[in-house]
Amino acid sequence: MRLSLPSDQLVLQQLTEGRNTAANIAAEVDRSRNYINQRMPQLYDYGLVIKVGPVEGTGLYEITPKGVATLRLIDDYEEGSEFENRVEDRAELIEVGPPEIIDRGAGQS
Repeated sequence: MRLSLPSDQLVLQQLTEGRNTAANIAAEVDRSRNYINQRMPQLYDYGLVIKVGPVEGTGLYEITPKGVATLRLIDDYEEGSEFENRVEDRAELIEVGPPEIIDRGAGQS
């Protein structure tokens, strides 16, 4: 996974507050809508966010357990498999469900 910091971190933080559209996220994180529209598919490909309906193609996104784990471990980010393995391990301890995030690994790095 190749993150674009701090923008991706800001997007993930925004999504911890709940589902949102790329346009709203762009306004909240003070980035251009075009830039966020380019980053969201990348974050989706990494498994950090999912697109949610009810209508396909609406551009409504939600953070995944892997996205929460990435955010929790972001201070140790470096591109490569070691970081990704740590994220995968941490993601197993996280459940995302409206309206809250349950992180059984809270307090762990």
